[in-house]
Amino acid sequence: MKPIHFLLLISLLISGCASKMKITGKTEQNLTPLQGNQSVAIIEENEELEPTDNQTKLGNFEIRDGGLSLDCSYERVQSLAKEKARSIGGNAVKITEHKLPGTWSTCHRLKFEVYKIADITPYQEEMIWSATNKLKWEYFKAAPKFDRSSMFCGFIDVQFNDIKLLTDSGKVNINPIFLFNCSYVQPSEKSENLLDYNQVKFDLLEIYARKMRNEFSKSSIDTMEEWKKFAQNIYDKVHKEYETDIYNYELETNFGQNFTEVIGWKYRVKNELEELMEFSSDRS
Repeated sequence: MKPIHFLLLISLLISGCASKMKITGKTEQNLTPLQGNQSVAIIEENEELEPTDNQTKLGNFEIRDGGLSLDCSYERVQSLAKEKARSIGGNAVKITEHKLPGTWSTCHRLKFEVYKIADITPYQEEMIWSATNKLKWEYFKAAPKFDRSSMFCGFIDVQFNDIKLLTDSGKVNINPIFLFNCSYVQPSEKSENLLDYNQVKFDLLEIYARKMRNEFSKSSIDTMEEWKKFAQNIYDKVHKEYETDIYNYELETNFGQNFTEVIGWKYRVKNELEELMEFSSDRS
């Protein structure tokens, strides 16, 4: 299983100015904004967006180097594009131009269109945990292997951003994410029981995302200085507990083959999710 990945997407303040990328463009239509845990698909520059009757174009936008942009990796600008899409109710970002870092800018820059599509599954590569976002076998898109009947691939994305100039404070964003393109299932092994086994893994990821939110909340981390001092220690502590739980879960259930044990873990996970409801991804 892929370990939790600690991804720091940090907006710094330099000389009193926000160091960030600029988003410009035109909104053609505004729909109800999406919540932070609702998925937005990225359709790359070399991929086709198949026209259907159930898609609506919401606007054209560009992400440019704003000057002193210290965090402008491709992952970061994709995240900014997704945030823009969510803000106007879109669930798909079609990249029309991707400029790589070069002589004049060390940043990735994008031109993109935002769409609302009835079904983004064909383009979707990841899903954020939600009580309504349940795993389906169609999401396990990687080629199957012989070592296991299935593989769940996911991580917890941890970001500190949204810094406010007047208060010098920001917010820690934590999202448990399931990855489609490195998760697989052997076709002959597909069953509801094995899917439940993988869903428990997704739910465990959410439990530890909630524990991480709790730890960051107790530490009152809302400034860059506090983030630099305490973030790694908090992450390491929760990550160690998570890895131990996953090890015990796989051992006790024989990688999902002992479904009696899976049922026991399902009840345990359900109770822990209820105990940590205050820190749910559905409320972040």
